[in-house]
Amino acid sequence: MVSEKKTSGDSIRELKDYEGQDRVISSFDLDEILKQTGDYEYILHSKIPSLDRYLDGGFESGELISISAPPKTGKTLLAQTLTTNFLDQDQYALWFQYEVTPRRFLQAYPSLPKFYVPMRLEANDLVWLKSRILEGIYKHGISVVFVDHLHFLFDMLSKGNTSLEIGRVVRFLKQLAIEYNIVIFLICHMTKVARDQEPDDGHIRDSSLVGAESDTVLILWRDPNKDNEAVLKIRYARRSGAMDKKIRLIKANGLLREVEFDSTTNGE
Repeated sequence: MVSEKKTSGDSIRELKDYEGQDRVISSFDLDEILKQTGDYEYILHSKIPSLDRYLDGGFESGELISISAPPKTGKTLLAQTLTTNFLDQDQYALWFQYEVTPRRFLQAYPSLPKFYVPMRLEANDLVWLKSRILEGIYKHGISVVFVDHLHFLFDMLSKGNTSLEIGRVVRFLKQLAIEYNIVIFLICHMTKVARDQEPDDGHIRDSSLVGAESDTVLILWRDPNKDNEAVLKIRYARRSGAMDKKIRLIKANGLLREVEFDSTTNGE
């Protein structure tokens, strides 16, 4: 036990009377506050059956989900599929789409769903990003955020350590997800992967900290033997404990859906 002799009397009284937003409270008090505010977790179903099963129902509020894949293999398409599927649950997404033009992004949907976007994007500005997320929450009731992609959130021309800077950004996003009880999907680029090699989280460009700070890491790649199919791997999911579970996906009607996986190669 810390001795009170090392702290002045006035400081002790101030600490005992402290009622700030960051005061120390009991687990019972916290439970009661959460009940009163309704700030308990909710689950977003991906509507990709095996993915929801491996994730104990789907994605939980407060989670940061990283999606990575080699170039041109469907990262954004997977996120667009999830955006559409979440709408069936009355859950709206806020998109930060830095990768393509707004017109091209909207045209990629076979049937345009309702989601939200900033009218103008600011790169390398986490304060601006947080403000737009809060605007989306309080003005439009969004519960999901997609960021495409990670490298637009920091200055790549700075002389700082890129890996550490990425770690700072990813940790910032994770804290936002927890504080505002939302799900954040972060799309990440990969380094070059051989066509016959199975990509992994170690291939995520510039930083292993992406995986370390994420609750779930999803890896996607094209089936080299089938033009219209891809494999989605849950590299790991912290909450459910799933690791290296694979799901075969096919592009149909402009979005991704699950197809039956060969039991000899399903990663079980």
